[in-house]
Amino acid sequence: MKRILALASVATLVSLEAFAQSPLTSPPPPPAGMTPPPSGELPLAVLTTWAQSAIAACKANGYDVTATYMNTEYVVKLVLRSDAARLGTVELARRKAYTVIKTGKSSGDFAASVGFPNGTPIPPPAPGKPMAVPPGDNVDQNLILFAGGLPVKVGGNIVGAVSVSGAPGGDKDAACAESGLAKIAAQLK
Repeated sequence: MKRILALASVATLVSLEAFAQSPLTSPPPPPAGMTPPPSGELPLAVLTTWAQSAIAACKANGYDVTATYMNTEYVVKLVLRSDAARLGTVELARRKAYTVIKTGKSSGDFAASVGFPNGTPIPPPAPGKPMAVPPGDNVDQNLILFAGGLPVKVGGNIVGAVSVSGAPGGDKDAACAESGLAKIAAQLK
């Protein structure tokens, strides 16, 4: 039995050594269903700086918020929720970022384009429908009519969306998101 284990160990070591010495011409493909990040994806360190700056700007005004970044593939790469932010702000921030990617404009501009600018009361939802979507039967239920979601552009191209949720008004959310973007402006050139 010891001899079999010893032979198996030697065979494994030989196989590992041969593998280690073989040149790899390209990295292995991603697992099925996974795609590489889109070109222009912002590094996590830059996004973290943005989110911390946006949250700090809101906190300075007494607002506890959630900051979110979504790439152009609708993948959320970062969610940072301040300690006292309401749980619902996470989903609202995701939907604001989604609205930016889907429409190519800020979530506030989208709201205005469908007749619900900031300050306009949004009618109550139909039974069984979520609130804050434009009226209609064939509506993408992820779209939202609150300001606070902004496009992130590099070289004039949208590479993602940032959003803030939790301040008392989308205009205040948007101001915090803008403050964070100003902090990382040098990395967006």
